Amino acid sequence: MSEISPTERKFEEFIEYNLHTDGYRVRTPEEYDRTLCLIRPEVVNFLKVTQPIEWKRLTEIYGDDTERNVLKRIATEVSKRGVVDVLRNQVVDRSVYLNLCYFEPKSDLNPDHLELY
Repeated sequence: MSEISPTERKFEEFIEYNLHTDGYRVRTPEEYDRTLCLIRPEVVNFLKVTQPIEWKRLTEIYGDDTERNVLKRIATEVSKRGVVDVLRNQVVDRSVYLNLCYFEPKSDLNPDHLELY
């Protein structure tokens, strides 16, 4: 028998259902990098799509090791500063500033910010 009570299971199902309706995608454990505590393809794709100029600068610096070095830098910053601080503030790598989160803009005056959100 499961250790989870029926009430707790319903609560978990409710949370999961609502996450799915907001675009959340289920991931397999194999996609998660336990060493870096990141889902590597998601972070890299996010950076490439939202900050192509910064990614290009880092590629010029790191070459073929760009992904590994940038992800390692992000993981180090999360370990030092915590996830919330890293999401709220930028990560700096070789004088290149990277945003890991875009918050909902207070107005729709800046369409670029709205699109990034």
